[in-house]
Amino acid sequence: MSEAFINALRTGRRKRVSLADLRRHWLDANPEQLQHPERDALLLDALRSLEAQGCLVLPARGSFEQFGNPPMPKFVTVVTQAEVPHVGDWSGISWLPELGFWTDLTTSELVTAQAINDWLLRRRGKFLTVPLRERSLEIFGDEKYLDLRVRGNALFSGRLPIASIGAFLVPHPLPYRMADAPGQLVLVVENHHTYWSLAEWNMLVRRYAAVVYGAGKAFCSSGPALQEVIRECRGNGTQYFGDVDPAGILIPLRFNETHGILVRPAIDLYRFALDHGSRRSPVIRVIGDEEGAQRWLPELTDEICALWASDRWIPQESLGTEQLFSNWETDPTACEPRVGVI
Repeated sequence: MSEAFINALRTGRRKRVSLADLRRHWLDANPEQLQHPERDALLLDALRSLEAQGCLVLPARGSFEQFGNPPMPKFVTVVTQAEVPHVGDWSGISWLPELGFWTDLTTSELVTAQAINDWLLRRRGKFLTVPLRERSLEIFGDEKYLDLRVRGNALFSGRLPIASIGAFLVPHPLPYRMADAPGQLVLVVENHHTYWSLAEWNMLVRRYAAVVYGAGKAFCSSGPALQEVIRECRGNGTQYFGDVDPAGILIPLRFNETHGILVRPAIDLYRFALDHGSRRSPVIRVIGDEEGAQRWLPELTDEICALWASDRWIPQESLGTEQLFSNWETDPTACEPRVGVI
């Protein structure tokens, strides 16, 4: 992850990189952090780690922001690959088979690989599987060190699974409200205002075992967290409801492509949005969006594609508190809106 980030910085024309460009490159390398509340803190940790490896130089404290949590550097100075000094005789190390790819690593990666190699020699076969930060603290004395180097449950561009060092990624918990409705579906909602309204309504009707806040695109990486919600709520399957636009349709499709657990569309909620929802324009089209609509909502594809063709889309906030309590049955056994009530 930090390798992709520093490579992006090195491809720029200037050695001095502004904070705006740092944030842009960071989110390009880590799109799952788009809505992460601590993304600046994670970026700053990455910059400090890269400085320790000799990849860049942070400015003096006077060139940090005066405010912010944390205050961020206004720029960094990138050290080119040719300027990174080679340290140590890497060929003299007794590399374990798991790290047999060491000859393909950069100098900064070799520093990390050597520490892991030494740890494996000491602990081979004598460790439990623990959260990643616990293992990172043990090996590097920094609980966040490996956060910046893991991508897809592996280190070194996928060549060393973190399971090799007895570690696993602990998913960020998904916010949810549980109703007294074990055995019912779990509903995932894209946006947080609609999440509040549906969760509030569901506490009365108990139609869903829980209503979950998916946090937009961040939901795509939340498979383990969703499984935990289902287990805790004793849910029976999962439905998803989001904006009726290309981006909103692609979120659950990407989730299903990534995880072993499948979410299915909440057809009746989408149906209500199409029948009664507020139309907005313009719509941002993406390649393959009509094919995505066919895969996600085949029963409603023609209407959705006609909507987009008219340069309009429907925000899921169209199904809000007043619409839910006015149009939907409050009997938990009822699954359809009341006919003729708007």
